[in-house]
Amino acid sequence: MIKSYKKTILSVVIIFAVFSSAILYFFYLQKKHRCVFEVFKCIKKENSTAVVDYQYYRHGNWRNLSKERVNSLSELGKILFLEKEYPKVNTSAKNYTILNWKYGWATDSRHIRRYTYTPFDPLENCSVSNCIISYNNLDIESADLVLFEIFFLCGPHELPRRPNNTNQIWTFVTEESPLNTYAEYIHMYEYPNFDGYFNWSMTYRMDADIPFPSGRTVTLTPEEKGKFDFEEWNKSKKQNVLITILGTHCYARNSRWKYVQKLRKYIPIHKFGGCGGNKCPGYYTKDCGLLSRYKFYLAFENSNCNEYITEKLWWNSFEKNAIPIIMGTTKRILNQTLPPNSYIHINDFVNPKHLAQYIIYLNNTPRELEKYLEWKNHFKVLNEHGYFQSRSEFYCRACEALNYNSKKKKVYNNLNKYWFHNQCQKGWSAFFDINIIL
Repeated sequence: MIKSYKKTILSVVIIFAVFSSAILYFFYLQKKHRCVFEVFKCIKKENSTAVVDYQYYRHGNWRNLSKERVNSLSELGKILFLEKEYPKVNTSAKNYTILNWKYGWATDSRHIRRYTYTPFDPLENCSVSNCIISYNNLDIESADLVLFEIFFLCGPHELPRRPNNTNQIWTFVTEESPLNTYAEYIHMYEYPNFDGYFNWSMTYRMDADIPFPSGRTVTLTPEEKGKFDFEEWNKSKKQNVLITILGTHCYARNSRWKYVQKLRKYIPIHKFGGCGGNKCPGYYTKDCGLLSRYKFYLAFENSNCNEYITEKLWWNSFEKNAIPIIMGTTKRILNQTLPPNSYIHINDFVNPKHLAQYIIYLNNTPRELEKYLEWKNHFKVLNEHGYFQSRSEFYCRACEALNYNSKKKKVYNNLNKYWFHNQCQKGWSAFFDINIIL
């Protein structure tokens, strides 16, 4: 009887604590939401106290990167993200061989053929061209850089024997989030251990030895600035349905499609692809031009992981002149990556209803809507992923890294810590119709 009484008391205490926390969280988000409606008054500059010593970089200081963050970048990273001048190298003095070991064919249609039957020069418009691309595994003995697409690997037993070429650089390559790094494994605790095998990384992250993000933000030249016409933009967009999304994978761990379903209760959304009722020609292989008719695009990633920003934002949003509404990485990272004041994040809203209300408010208040497009007078975005028959910079980045990066020997002895540790958030959930960011 006493034990039962104690259990009852404990249950009441737990329920009261959970309920109290939910109420406090609700009022916190309500206050935060009110702030959103005066978004440009309430924006806080993150890392504003950081002392960053990169005065000689031309334009990269808008990212407000900390000194530690800048120091984590490779030489190629500083060129790509801080717009540091390309160093002068004698490309005629050395030719490099890049071997995409075993699985080069798997991405050939994207990086070389651009989803056509025509092979293109993978180093077209690249700052260097002294590299040969090989899919021949026999070149393992002589290659300068070996790329390993670890998405396809089941473990270290699939790696080749290291040759006597002590200067050879082994690089792990992944464009997937930490939650989806391997094709054969669903859970992180199942992931194989590749500690001690790789010298470089090639990922979408800024601190990769060979950064290969899906897109980049760069500043406009003085001649390019100030040419965006908001009135023309507004006239070119649909006025009855403001939001669209395209998707073919109808499940994601961050519950993105549940959020879309809730949002549709309060505002019309046109859905394209396998997860919607409207069809578009192809996906990845061909462009969906219909997306350009909408003012807003739901750039909802399949994982809420640091710096994981895909073509959903760079192509389906920015390339289509749409304002992205983002579910994915944190605002702190987005502010270091995307043009200033260029996006809306679901985390700023108490629930999907309030987000819908804000979109309607923006559409009815052109002067506020225009603020999300002012960046076009100062910045531009570059799509570099190679989807939709666009140009891929994959092999260009690898060749540039061989020419510009330090060759000082390094090894990823704790790959799990570098790639997986504290990189992802659990995603969106709802409690009494209130956003809970886990």
